[in-house]
Amino acid sequence: MTHLAAERQLVRAHTTRDLKAYGQRYGIDYHFPQLGARPRTVVRGRVQELTPGPGMQLVTSDIEVLERYDSRSRVPTPLSIIVMLEGEAEVSLAQHRLTLRPGMALSVQLDDRQGLSAVQPAGQHIRALTLGLDESRLTALVGESIPYQYSRMRAWRLPATLRSALDEAIDTPLDDTAQRLQLEGLSLQLLAHGLPDSRRASPPATVPAPPPGERQRLERVREALRADPTREHRLESLARLAAMSPASLRRKYRAAFGKSVFDDLREHRLSLARDYLTRGFSVQQAAHFCGYRHASNFATAFRRHYGVSPSSLADSF
Repeated sequence: MTHLAAERQLVRAHTTRDLKAYGQRYGIDYHFPQLGARPRTVVRGRVQELTPGPGMQLVTSDIEVLERYDSRSRVPTPLSIIVMLEGEAEVSLAQHRLTLRPGMALSVQLDDRQGLSAVQPAGQHIRALTLGLDESRLTALVGESIPYQYSRMRAWRLPATLRSALDEAIDTPLDDTAQRLQLEGLSLQLLAHGLPDSRRASPPATVPAPPPGERQRLERVREALRADPTREHRLESLARLAAMSPASLRRKYRAAFGKSVFDDLREHRLSLARDYLTRGFSVQQAAHFCGYRHASNFATAFRRHYGVSPSSLADSF
């Protein structure tokens, strides 16, 4: 059952330490070029981290920027939509740069090589939100996956009615279930407008079921992932197990199971980790037992998938 990932927050100060902790959760590097090493207040206002639906993460900000800060995303994402309701930010991806102004939105797809950079100047009031979707949720909503072989971004203008509805949702949030339904509906509207151009009008593809023998070989690969989830599996060796080329395995595995080979592996690892956490193991232990070398990478993946941090789940048992 979907739920809100955080309760409403009061207006408060957010320091350099707070932003770096936020960056650890979401895979963002923050820099403060005009500040020293000591913790300093950077922004003041409300920041909400919400889960309007499964596989969806929504962060809303209504803040005063007191000190300039720079950020750079460092994790791949199938689709994120950034909306600016008030204020400005300078964003760049590779050689492409633009100023995100009020009423504008940015659809971003990131691979593991190119990250999105942004500069937030001091002395302004920012009202913004960021919607992130994981690949399985995005696939379920649009009917098939959206390929992103390279990082890219697309700027577009918010429809007036949608901009007004987002403003109202931030200004006068509803309670509990009503808020979740409101935000899920608005998130779906953002997705409808923010899909990559080549996919906005495309109907879902019809994929025929694989022949029984081929399905059996694909099941063999899935069983290998389940049997040894901590191993560093390679597509080439898995393809040999399935007696097909890596490209064929990539395509046919998604057609058979609705997700990529490594998305399936990641979701299985996170499911195992969730079980370890509910049984009283620490975050570090759960990460290690499920094949994550770094607890910070595990925490980011867990939060993206479940909408809550692994530490909050561990603390509740």
